[in-house]
This record gives sequence, C-alpha cells and structure tokens, in this order.
Amino acid sequence: MAVRLGFVGTGGIANRHLTCAQKRDDMEIVATCDVVMNLAQQAAEKYGASGGSYTDVVQMLDSEELDAIVICTPPFAHGDIEEAACERGIHFFVEKPVAVSMELAGRVLKAVRDSGVITQVGYMFRKSEPIIKAQQILSTRAIAMVQAHYYMPGLPNKGWWTKMELGGGQLVEQATHMLDLGRFLAGDVKSVIGKTSTVHDWSVPEGYEEPKGLVAHKEGFEIPDTTALILEYESGAMGTLSCSLVPQVKWDNGFKVIAEGAMVTIDGPNVNYTNEDGDVSEQAPADWYDAVLVEFTDAVAGKGEATIPYEEGVKSLAISLAGYESVKRGNAPVELAEIMPAGL
Repeated sequence: MAVRLGFVGTGGIANRHLTCAQKRDDMEIVATCDVVMNLAQQAAEKYGASGGSYTDVVQMLDSEELDAIVICTPPFAHGDIEEAACERGIHFFVEKPVAVSMELAGRVLKAVRDSGVITQVGYMFRKSEPIIKAQQILSTRAIAMVQAHYYMPGLPNKGWWTKMELGGGQLVEQATHMLDLGRFLAGDVKSVIGKTSTVHDWSVPEGYEEPKGLVAHKEGFEIPDTTALILEYESGAMGTLSCSLVPQVKWDNGFKVIAEGAMVTIDGPNVNYTNEDGDVSEQAPADWYDAVLVEFTDAVAGKGEATIPYEEGVKSLAISLAGYESVKRGNAPVELAEIMPAGL
C-alpha cells in the first residue's frame, strides 16, 4: 500500500520531492498546504493530489488520512508544524535547517522522542552512493582535515533571507549541508571558532532593477555576507568552512577530506578520491536526490530505517549556531556540548 503524504510548503525544494512522489507507486500525494492558497492548489493540480489544498496545517492534518508529511517551509516556520504532527502520531520528513534556534530545535526534539514518530531530515548528500562509498573508505583511516566552501554570486531574493531571526543567515540556511556532510564523513564536531563580516554594500542604489534569481542589493540586509569557521572534530581532525554571498561571477562549492593514505574530493553528489590504488571517480545517478525521501517512506511503510532522524538535524544545526555564539564571545571557541539539547 502506498504511503499517504501531505506536503507543507509547495515552492522551491518541495517540487523536487513532489516530483519524486508523483512518479512512484509506493507514494501517494494526498494533500498540499501553503500559506498562499493559489500555490497549494497549483501544486495539487500539477502533481495529482487525491485530497484537498489548505493554508492551515492543522486543518490538513485533521481533515486528511495521512501517514506522513513532507515539510518544505522557510526556516522561521518550523516548530508548530512538527509538533502538530507529533501530537497526531504522523511521521514527518523535514527540509534543513530544522530550526533557527537551539531552543526551538530542542522543543521539537522532545516532541519527537515523546511521540515516537519516524523522522528524516533532507540532508540528501548522505544518500549519494559515491559519498556513502567515500565514508566507508574514510572510516578505516585517521582523518586530518575537512575543508569546505560555499560561495554564491549574490543573495536569494526572499525577504526572510536578510533577517537573522528568520533564516539564520547563510551559515544556518545553506552551509548546513557542508557541515552535515563533514559530520557524516568525519564524525561529530567538538568545538567551533567563528568569524563573520559584511564587506558588500547591500543598500539599493537609485534606479536598481532586481534581476531574476540572485540579487546584489536588498533593503533591510542584516546578516553577515562572509563567514569562516574553524572546527575541531571529536576524533582530533580539524576542519574549515568558508562561505560568502558577496556578488561575484559564479557559484563555487567545494569539499575535500585529507586522511591517512587518501584524499577525497566531493563535487555535489560525485566523488573523486586517491588512495593506494590510484585515482578513482564515482558518479551518482541523475535522480540521486530522490533517495532521501524514498528511504523515509520505506521506513514509514516498515521496510527499513530512516538514517537521518531529527536529532541529526539538531546536531548539524548546533555547529552553525556555535559559530555565531563564538562571534558573540569575541571569536572564542565554543564547545557544542554547551549549547546542545540534553541527551545529544
């Protein structure tokens, strides 16, 4: 029997998950929910939802027979949705970041534990077969350094992106993928040193016309546009992350791991590594990103385990928040144990 799904948030990344669900016999799109009813209805029509469209999550949960929901809202909208699902015993898949504060993440984590619902966080890189193979290769070696960078040629044109309390800045909203990947490959992080700055003038000049996509100017810009972290892993490995929104000419994301007898370079879902056997390249299939949702729905159907539960999202969020806390403390190291919810 197909897993009956409700979708909360129908823009951006939700379309990828809706497309995945639409083409599979073991998933059924039952209902859609968005704060803009027109968007919810458009998604329902496009992807063939068998039930209704809603602007109120609780109404959807109480009106439809759902096995699980897929949460694809902006960061600031998390919390009440997850708790409402837990109260009703409805499993949930949630896109990263799981929250913008550790207080909220801890609150939801408690609800998850109390309810026993199955959860999965959308850290899709963990489900890439080449990256899984890289993790297996690295698991038998001492890791020395984890290097990551995430450079964007501008700012996503969404008002909440400019506010720390709504989106958490690039370090929370976006670079979390890199930080989580580091945890997957090298283990948990022990401490973080953070540094941030804003080097671009984001004020809107007279006559500026916003382009489609990323923008170079935006009123109310309140987040750092440049961030650097130094990470100490519990294993003794070191790591660095640098990210920037400063307008330049192209996207440039990179990830590299240095270990005894091996160097691993990750490009999206693909991996190049060099070890005693020489140079090897591993390419992921075109639909590699579907695996994270498929694994979740399989777990809901009793056919396996969801390997990226909510607590994994909390642990990766903690790295970003520790970086900001380090900035507040004058760039002093922050132990993750200081800010993590009890029991993690």
